Amino acid sequence: MTVAGQPSRNKTDFNGILLAPAPWQLKARMWHFLVSPLKANTINGKSNAVFPAGWAAPFQAEPLAEGDFVTGHPGVIMLVQYTESPVGPYDELIYIAGKFSMHKEPNSNETNKAETGFRITRIYVSTKESAANGRRNWNIAKELADFKYTRHSDGSWDLAVFPSNPLISETLETPAEVRRPNIPFFHISIHPIPMLGSLCIPINFNILGSYFRLLNPPIPNGPPGSSPALVKSNTNSDGSIKEPKWAALVPGIKGKMRLVTYKPKVDVGSDLEGEDGRKRKAHLAIADGVNFPAVVPWKMGAYLEGVDMHFDAPEWL
Repeated sequence: MTVAGQPSRNKTDFNGILLAPAPWQLKARMWHFLVSPLKANTINGKSNAVFPAGWAAPFQAEPLAEGDFVTGHPGVIMLVQYTESPVGPYDELIYIAGKFSMHKEPNSNETNKAETGFRITRIYVSTKESAANGRRNWNIAKELADFKYTRHSDGSWDLAVFPSNPLISETLETPAEVRRPNIPFFHISIHPIPMLGSLCIPINFNILGSYFRLLNPPIPNGPPGSSPALVKSNTNSDGSIKEPKWAALVPGIKGKMRLVTYKPKVDVGSDLEGEDGRKRKAHLAIADGVNFPAVVPWKMGAYLEGVDMHFDAPEWL
């Protein structure tokens, strides 16, 4: 029997990482902030998003830009703390750049049509089990990072995400401060909104139907020397390769929502010098613009607690 929130250790993949195929049932708390829609350029009839720096890891940016960008839809920043999942507890940071489309080849019974959905272009998780299974189950481009989520007595939170430096082998005699840098690339504080923040509103994403459908293209292996958890999405559990396909799914999310606001805490300006040689004044952002985009979310967001999530097996396209 498996204890709630703890993984079963019965089956592993060719890298020795726990196998956890879809569907997944999860319990969590999460923070959710919208970002204004990206602008787009049209080149040779194709709509291309104007992405912010850090929108995707370089090794998987090309596939994550595939398809036509669908203008007018907001981006999303999400932070999640999973307390129960098929791979045990883990933390997560997500950037959804917007909505994209792909053209589905028609068969004899249907006409050619465009499949559309939101796309996660940058996502970090705290465990290799979440990373490997997310990439394999749903083409979700997960990378690894270290997380520090701190709750304060006044109801505020401090949420920080740090590089895990997977390219540096853990077998090397490298100082801990090099292998685990103590400077976060993403850092915000979350604060309740006076009066409004006391309201607790039940919410169920099912009322939105398929609007928040995800549509993810196949993604490649991580770069040389990276964690074995960064598997190519079309890799079978035994290491063999199958036909690459797009993955579409509508996650189920329900919980209780409170309104919150945030303050950025990453200093992206004080170490830079201006043309006169003087250091610039400190400029705070949510992220460093390298490992994660330094976009500016809307000031009012949502904190969801008691969250139940359901990730079905995807529709393979």
